[in-house]
Amino acid sequence: MDVSKVDLFSLFLANCQEVNVHRSNPLFLLCITTLVLSCLSVTSFSATAADVDVKSHQELIAKIRPSVMTIRVNGRDGDAMGLGTGFVIDSAGLIATNFHVIDEGRPFTVEMASGKRLRVTSVEASDRANDLVLIRVDPENETLKAIEFAEPMSCDQGTRVLAFGNPLGLEGSVVEGIVSAQREIEGRMLLQLAMPVEPGNSGGPLVDLDGRVHGIINMKSAIDDNLGFAIPIDQLISLRDHPNPVSIDRWIRLGNMNEESWTTLFGAVWQQRNGHITARGLGNGFGGRSLCLSKSDIPKRPFEISVEVRMDDEAGAAGLVFHSDGQDRHYGFYPSSGRLRLTCFMGPSIYSWQVLKEVASEHYLLDQWNQLKVRIDNESIRCFVNGQLVIESRDAQLTHGQVGLAKFRDTKPDFKRFQIGTELPSEALSESAQKWLGQLDVPSIDLDSLRTEQVQDLGESSELSSRELTRRAVKLEKQAAQFRRIAHDVQRTVTIQRLHKLLEAKPDEQLLQGALLIAALDNPDIDIDAYKIRIEEMAAEVLSELPADATSVQKQVALHRYLFDENGFHGSRSEYYHPANSHLNRVIDDREGLPITMSILYMELGRRLGLRIEGVGLPGHFVVKHVGDEKDDQRNGDQLNGDQLIDVFDRGKLLTRSEAADIVASHARRPLRDEDLRGSTSTEILTRVLNNLLGIAGDGKDAEAMLRYTEGLVAINPGMVDFRMMRAQLRGITGRYTAAREELDWLLENNPPELDRELVERMRSALPNQK
Repeated sequence: MDVSKVDLFSLFLANCQEVNVHRSNPLFLLCITTLVLSCLSVTSFSATAADVDVKSHQELIAKIRPSVMTIRVNGRDGDAMGLGTGFVIDSAGLIATNFHVIDEGRPFTVEMASGKRLRVTSVEASDRANDLVLIRVDPENETLKAIEFAEPMSCDQGTRVLAFGNPLGLEGSVVEGIVSAQREIEGRMLLQLAMPVEPGNSGGPLVDLDGRVHGIINMKSAIDDNLGFAIPIDQLISLRDHPNPVSIDRWIRLGNMNEESWTTLFGAVWQQRNGHITARGLGNGFGGRSLCLSKSDIPKRPFEISVEVRMDDEAGAAGLVFHSDGQDRHYGFYPSSGRLRLTCFMGPSIYSWQVLKEVASEHYLLDQWNQLKVRIDNESIRCFVNGQLVIESRDAQLTHGQVGLAKFRDTKPDFKRFQIGTELPSEALSESAQKWLGQLDVPSIDLDSLRTEQVQDLGESSELSSRELTRRAVKLEKQAAQFRRIAHDVQRTVTIQRLHKLLEAKPDEQLLQGALLIAALDNPDIDIDAYKIRIEEMAAEVLSELPADATSVQKQVALHRYLFDENGFHGSRSEYYHPANSHLNRVIDDREGLPITMSILYMELGRRLGLRIEGVGLPGHFVVKHVGDEKDDQRNGDQLNGDQLIDVFDRGKLLTRSEAADIVASHARRPLRDEDLRGSTSTEILTRVLNNLLGIAGDGKDAEAMLRYTEGLVAINPGMVDFRMMRAQLRGITGRYTAAREELDWLLENNPPELDRELVERMRSALPNQK
């Protein structure tokens, strides 16, 4: 039978679909080649659609491949840790990839398709929230060809696309698929792809059949192997147009452990971020052991060390070490598989390890933060978890050495509040708390021990028994939700109280403390003291580059160079309304934020440099004002020309009065007034931060978040009736009826002049009665 080339090709495709052979499979490509060659033997040759398709694909791949880069990330010891993909977007040496490909603080290399490495000079722009980063390389004598950008959001459903990358380490791979949808995933708009995406594809270009890039491969689906996602090109364009360059030397140091304070041993990746210490990856010691030892002085005995630890996998192990010789010998106290263990490590192998004691404890909380503490005196080692003594030992094989942290196996622990001292506080329930919580205990039965005959007895009235069991399950689920809500309220109460006490603090101590406490409303785990220390360290870095008699202008220039040129701090534009932009800790970590939080950081650093910086709340846009010291400036030959407005959000742009007037006109539709330029108080600034967060939560209809921020507003503005009314409403909306009634009673009792008593009484009567 004489079969045409088109029929033969169609038959081949149908067979491939039947046996599930993907077009990226080498077998498929081999068969395609064989098929094309066989088609050439047919008597009267003419180009078919299949021939043209294969040829056009080959031409497209040949065109794009030179623009695709391989990115290799190195571990602390120089060994390969990860592989990803990037691509050229500017022939001058700009490479796009995913943020997670290079990670923060890790050395990495960029290789061309030919295998030649290009020298990385800087991280030109980064956006952690959208998982994007631009890398600047030196092309040297190489010609780099940028891939043409498609029009933003022009990738229609059903568009055929190719993805380039290094899936599972297979370098230079190409896979074909289609764009199946544009979909919002966790607040981010992504392109959904019908194609397999694997580790190593991340950061690669997604191009159409005309060779235009529509997106950046970002992640594979956890649901199906043949499903992936890409970041639309418009987000990359926005990042390119608003760079925040950081030199590669400084980038590699970001997030790393402070080498003056810590020594890391046996591999793994130890980093400091968010006030926490994290350890990721297997250590190269036996059992995946890795250590992070403190360089702090150790007090004479008796002394104590403590830390709070949380593990992602309870099958792993992580905790405290002490009496370390800086190598293989040390003690360790840590949770492992839900139990607590004290071990003496006398060498590199398991045969030299001795588990001194291992216990289970009801005081250890699975999958949560737990405080570990060890007290070492002349006669014993005492180990505590959450304030409760769980292990005591008189072992004395090791008697002195360093203290610090350890991790084992592949667990990913987080540590916070590491402390050394003669007597450290332990976390323990107060008597009143123990009494109240004790009332929650109710007799229970072990449902797992229910015998078959008992189930059969219930089965005699199966429908009624099943209905009653379901009713009780629903009741318990409701109670569990209430317990979780109360747990969150309890955790937030301390933060609210600390915010309220700011009113009694010195003015210089209010702003930084208040901004970090506001962040703690959403992130109770942040270590506020660690961020205070970080601010001091940042200021010290700036001062170290200045002469002792530096003028105000010199200090301002140095501060701008440090923030914007060396560290890439910048205003957040792609996700302006993300709550993280209002959290000062995230502004410090991510180096981006809103105008007001960027200004708070600037003000705090400026104050530590001896500059007088005030916040200026222009309508719709927050800036700062550098109040000049004219005598000092004239004495040193510098001129500040009076007060200088600075837009920290726009990389420290110096504003004229006319430019400030333009800002006011664009936001408030009125002329600039003198009162617009007045310096804001700490309370006014913190109130504005909370109002920003309140607006974001309101747009998202998140009543719980709105209540958190309103609690903060009342804490720092206790006499503001509007805030108290809002808090009463939100307490009622979220089911906190007793608390809502207490708020309304306070208003009626204090009766401030602006109060609408009739409205308050109506609100109170509308609340459900509770027993």
